[in-house]
Amino acid sequence: MSQDTGPAVVPTTAGPTTATADVGSAHAAAADFVKYEALGNDYIVIDPHRTGFEPSPHNVQLACDRHYGLGADGLLYGPLPAEHGFRLLTFNPDGTECGKSGNGTRIFARYLRESGYTESEEFTLHSAEGPATVHIVDAAAGLVRVDLGTASLDSRAAGASGPARTMVREPLRAAGQSWEATCVHLGTPHCVIPLVGPADEALARRVGAAVRDHELFPGRTNVELLDVIDRENIRIEIFERVAGYTLASGSSACAAAYAAHTLGLTGPHVTVHMPGGQVGVDIDGAGRISLVGEVHPVLQGRWAPRIARLLSGRAAPA
Repeated sequence: MSQDTGPAVVPTTAGPTTATADVGSAHAAAADFVKYEALGNDYIVIDPHRTGFEPSPHNVQLACDRHYGLGADGLLYGPLPAEHGFRLLTFNPDGTECGKSGNGTRIFARYLRESGYTESEEFTLHSAEGPATVHIVDAAAGLVRVDLGTASLDSRAAGASGPARTMVREPLRAAGQSWEATCVHLGTPHCVIPLVGPADEALARRVGAAVRDHELFPGRTNVELLDVIDRENIRIEIFERVAGYTLASGSSACAAAYAAHTLGLTGPHVTVHMPGGQVGVDIDGAGRISLVGEVHPVLQGRWAPRIARLLSGRAAPA
């Protein structure tokens, strides 16, 4: 497949080979974007081989805006050069770069496989937080596993103020109530709050916003309200530090599972139930965390000419 003739914004890897280009027949080479969802957690994939796109904060915000753009919880830009495997840039909807996204990584793995970049069932994806091994468990069902590495309970990694400490069952006053917080860093910072009984969207929005903006977290944090069903099942509600209330998050599912296991509430293998659906999380003997679940394409298309000019950097925003 020949590369797009538009201006190259970022150096890229070689495109799909002729021998494997038909693997991604569902994604025409002419498409400017492909949108995927993982349990309602949606991402736009922008492939620099196929369209001109300047990944600036303004352009990411515009693409992810649900009124003026396509709308998404984030944007995945790649593949980009990597010594081994593939590299991608992951962006939050406000245009800031995200260190690691569990669902975003799994979505991008499916895109690479379907678009003919690889026929391997297992390969490496590099992000700002380092490499992650992905495994296509069932291509037809869209089932993808990712190894997210090890988590940290260190307050400095979790972006918390105050002296260095392990943040387990730390008292926290927010939204007019007292809570116990266990903070986890897994590429991004998370604050997990165990509850007695299930949470709902209203509680997640109220408590999540208060904890996210708490002075303890000067750079904000992702918030998970945790309800332990049994030793093998947990339920969470999520309020992300950028996207706000979210139906599902792979990294949040892993952070909550790790916190529950650390607190002795669950075993090392759990199913995490979220409003958008469920995923499996495994914690091995070395503390490495893996996430498995389905991802699915939603739509693909072309930008309208005016938007295409803005996103390629060839025109200044009005």
